[in-house]
Amino acid sequence: MRKSKINLDQAPAQLAVPARRSSGIGASDIVVLLAMAAAAVALGLGLRLQADYAITTAAGFAAGAFVIAALFHAQRIRIQNLQTVADTAVPGPEAGRERLEPTLLRPEFDAVDIDQATDHAAGQLALAAAALRDADPIPARQAAPSQRNRATPPARVRAPVAREPEPVIDEAAEADGGWAEPGTVDALVRQYAEELDRGTAAAERNAFVEGIAAPKSGAPTPHLPATPPLPSGRSTLADTISRSETAIRKAAGGDVEIHLQPIVAFSDRKARLYEVFPKIPDGKGGALGLADYQPLANSMGLALAIERSAIVRCCAIQRKLSERGRARAMIYRLSPAALRDRAFLQRLLADIKPDPLLTDLIVFEVDQSEIEQGDGVERENMDLLCRAGFRFSLGNAETLALELQELTIRRIGFVRIAASALATDSSPAAVDDLRRGAIESILTGVSTEEQARFGAEFGLILSQGSLFSEPKPLRADVAKTDGKTRAA
Repeated sequence: MRKSKINLDQAPAQLAVPARRSSGIGASDIVVLLAMAAAAVALGLGLRLQADYAITTAAGFAAGAFVIAALFHAQRIRIQNLQTVADTAVPGPEAGRERLEPTLLRPEFDAVDIDQATDHAAGQLALAAAALRDADPIPARQAAPSQRNRATPPARVRAPVAREPEPVIDEAAEADGGWAEPGTVDALVRQYAEELDRGTAAAERNAFVEGIAAPKSGAPTPHLPATPPLPSGRSTLADTISRSETAIRKAAGGDVEIHLQPIVAFSDRKARLYEVFPKIPDGKGGALGLADYQPLANSMGLALAIERSAIVRCCAIQRKLSERGRARAMIYRLSPAALRDRAFLQRLLADIKPDPLLTDLIVFEVDQSEIEQGDGVERENMDLLCRAGFRFSLGNAETLALELQELTIRRIGFVRIAASALATDSSPAAVDDLRRGAIESILTGVSTEEQARFGAEFGLILSQGSLFSEPKPLRADVAKTDGKTRAA
């Protein structure tokens, strides 16, 4: 403790720090609660969007976080209110005497503040000792209620006017026998010890609050459950896309399967020709159809490469079957993108090297709407294939009442029409007209015996549909060819 000289004429007027008063829940507390609510909502949205939690689960976590934060905030307000009540519990000044309001020693007091308070208390003790020793003693019964029960010593005690102020008295050099009222000294010492005890209690309360905000390492820490793994459906979808991309790249290099659906005669229901359905292996023992892989292949820019590989494979299969005397014509539907891409068709012709045998066995199909609604590019590219010797099939025909001369110029040898369109806008006479021009009509989508009977009565010879057979892969000995393809 520092030693300091105390002037009897100049005693400090106050020792305690003014108490801070609280008015309950204020605007700042409302702002804090609103901020907590916003954070809870953000937590719920994050769990919902990022971790794919169910909406009820995410809302439960958000509500729990808000309740916990609100409880912490309410506990902090309660501790502050208790501290304020302790600060203001001692009554105010009495009549005719100046009285100070005792306060708790707050954590922000440093060593200098404590030293100053200690010096002040020592000065007050010395001042009271000098006054009691040299002046007339104060009656014990009069002094006891006001002196012994006070929270702090009097701010200033004046010596009698008749005497000069005495110099500072060293506490170590004086004995207790010189005091007029030993009980007063005991009360002051007890008061000082009580203030120190209150400061220790405040420090312990602050430590308790800090312990709530930051639990010790040894105590279990509440926490939200770990983010659950992604649903298996999402993982399966990612794996499927990855396998599809791999399969598409392989198909662009020539790994294409050819599935055929027979086009049969009504009379004996034996295959007369086939429609080609290209598929690609999916890596799991199955195959992906055109509708399955085409959107992803288009986004990867490999759709035309796969189509080119499929056509080259069909040409190789036809050459192999013709050597065995088992070849039948195959109808391969050109995609709109392929029909409009002249460079693609030129590269295709360079790959397959058409000859009279091949051009008689491969029939390219285009839809009626593509020819009629196109801007002329489709017709020019059809002419390119016609000059190479290939024939065409008109797919998805809306009617059989077609311009025969136009079909002949385009080397169209087949017209395929669905049963529903045949019944609404066609006549048996139109079938005969097309047959006289060496154009055969094919009824497609036949799934019932009633449809097959209607087509036969209408005069058609060929039909196709699930009633007769679904598309099937070629036998292994036929599908295995030596045809080579190059990526487009």
